[in-house]
Amino acid sequence: MLAALRKVLKDIKNAHLKALVGRFFSDRVFLAKLKTAPAAKNFHHCYVGGLLEHTLSVCETAASVLAHYPELDRDLLLTGAFLHDIGKIKELKLDHQIEYTDEGRLVGHIVLGVEMVAEKQAKLKTFPPELALRLKHLILSHHGQFEFGSPKRPKFLEAFALHLIDDLDAKMNGLGRFMAKDRLPGAWTEFNRLFERYFLKGDMSLPEEAAPEPPSLKDSQKTLFNS
Repeated sequence: MLAALRKVLKDIKNAHLKALVGRFFSDRVFLAKLKTAPAAKNFHHCYVGGLLEHTLSVCETAASVLAHYPELDRDLLLTGAFLHDIGKIKELKLDHQIEYTDEGRLVGHIVLGVEMVAEKQAKLKTFPPELALRLKHLILSHHGQFEFGSPKRPKFLEAFALHLIDDLDAKMNGLGRFMAKDRLPGAWTEFNRLFERYFLKGDMSLPEEAAPEPPSLKDSQKTLFNS
């Protein structure tokens, strides 16, 4: 996954963003933590290596979105996708189970991530202030809404795209794992309290008497020619 992440990010052309990403990839302590850290305590990617898996998925999805919306700033979005959750290596810890650190409870991964990026940027003396501000906003706004713990709401296109991509990946992973673990008989899962609904996990079984009869050849021809 780390090799795949490097491959996605190697296409960054902006010299300042490329240098910033390079600073993180040359930090062996950071990489070691990235490879083992979970992305959450309970819902999505909540296992060893989950943060790297989530980061890679967000970056690869961002690359696909960029192909569809070429007006987006490719380098900025990819860099934001890479850095948006790095604060989680300080927010969460692994012992016998996933727990929050004191920093995680008191500060949170969003602010911790902004601080980590600022620390690397300080060593890049010519890093443009406006670019630094946009990158900071990407991290601060990626949760999208105040009620979801986002200090700011997205205020430019790349920030909005990152929020939607991050939200999609988190929910697809979390819901996929929830449905895979469900052991109830039938086509529906147990009630999901987070989303306040049941989820369809398989084919709906129609009662035998309600199953439609296959049309005769004559009926098929009528439908075909009457359509």
